Amino acid sequence: MNAAHESRNGDMSGKSLVKVTPAQPGLHAPWQGWLALVIAIAALILVVIGWINFSKVQKTQTAELNTSLQAMNQRLAALTHSVAPQSELNTDMSTIQQTLKSFSERLDSMDAALTDLRRRSEEGRDAWIKAEAASLLMAANEQVQLYANPGMALKALQNADERLRLLSDPRLIPVRQEIAREETALHAVPQADVEGMALTLASLSESVDTLPLKRVAPDRYLPGQPAAITGSEPPTLWGRFKAGVVRLIKDIFTVHHLNAPIVPLLAPRQEYFLRQNLQLRLDAARAALLEHDGASFQDSVHMVREWLQRYFNTQDGGVQAAMAELAQMQHQQISPPLPDISASLILLRRQESARNQAP
Repeated sequence: MNAAHESRNGDMSGKSLVKVTPAQPGLHAPWQGWLALVIAIAALILVVIGWINFSKVQKTQTAELNTSLQAMNQRLAALTHSVAPQSELNTDMSTIQQTLKSFSERLDSMDAALTDLRRRSEEGRDAWIKAEAASLLMAANEQVQLYANPGMALKALQNADERLRLLSDPRLIPVRQEIAREETALHAVPQADVEGMALTLASLSESVDTLPLKRVAPDRYLPGQPAAITGSEPPTLWGRFKAGVVRLIKDIFTVHHLNAPIVPLLAPRQEYFLRQNLQLRLDAARAALLEHDGASFQDSVHMVREWLQRYFNTQDGGVQAAMAELAQMQHQQISPPLPDISASLILLRRQESARNQAP
C-alpha cells in the first residue's frame, strides 16, 4: 500500500488540512480509501479534543484573570478609599501643626510679656521703696532743721535704712553708709528728758495756788481793841484822855527794827494777778520746751525763779522744791547744736537722677 499521508495542524482556530496522494500501483484502492478516512476521522477527533481542552483552559484562565481583575479592582477601590482619609489626615495634621506653631508663638509672646511685666513690677517696687526712703530722709532733715528734734530724726533715719535694706542694689551701699554716719552723729547729741521736764512744769503750774507768799496786807484796816486801863487810879477824865491819845498814836505809827530789806505788801487783788502770771510763765516755759526753743525756755524759767524768790516764802518746803526743780532745768540743754544729715538724701537723689537720665 503506497499511500502518502501527511497531516498538519494549523493555527489556534482548529482547521486541518489533509492531502491524499494517488495510490501507488500494487495497492488495492478500497482499502486505502477506508484507511485514509479513518485517519482523517482520528485527526478530526484529536483536533476537536484539543480545541475542547484549549477552550476549557482558556475559559479557566479567563475566569482566573477576571477574578484577579476583580480582586485588583477591589484592592484599588479600598486603596482609593484609604488614600482619601490619609489626605484628610495629612490636612488635619498640617492644620494642627500650624495651630501648635501659632500657640507656641503666643506662648512665647505671653512669656515675654510676663517677663517684661515682672521686670516692670520689680522696677516699680524698687522705685516705691526708694521713694519711701527718700521721704523718710526728708522727714529726718525737717526734724533737725525745723523742729530741732534729734530723737525723731534718728527714728526716721533708721526707718529709711530698713527700707533700703530690702533692695539688693550695690549702688545703695554708699547711701546706707552715709545714713550710718548720720545716725552716729545724732547719737552723740545730748538728749534732755523733755517729757519729764514738761510734766514737772505742768505740776508746778497746778500747785502755784498753794504756795505761800511772804507777806500779805489786809483788805481793809481793822484796829485792835482798846487797851485796858491798869492801875488803881480811877478812870478820870484826864486818864481817859491820856489812854485815848496813847492808843491813837499806837494805831497810827508802827515801828519795826529789821535787819533785812523791806518787802512791799501785796493786796489780795495783786496776789491773784501774781499767781496767774506765774502760771502763765510756767506754761510758756513748757511750750518753749516742747518746741525746743532754748532761749525762750531759759527766759521763762529764770523769771519764774525770780518771782518765787521775791514774792513767795522761801522757807516753805514747796517753794524750795519748786526752785530746785527750776534750777535743775536751767542746766539742761534742750536745743544743742545738731549735725547736718542731708548728705544721704542728696546722694540718693543724685543716684536716681543719674539712673533716669541713662539711656
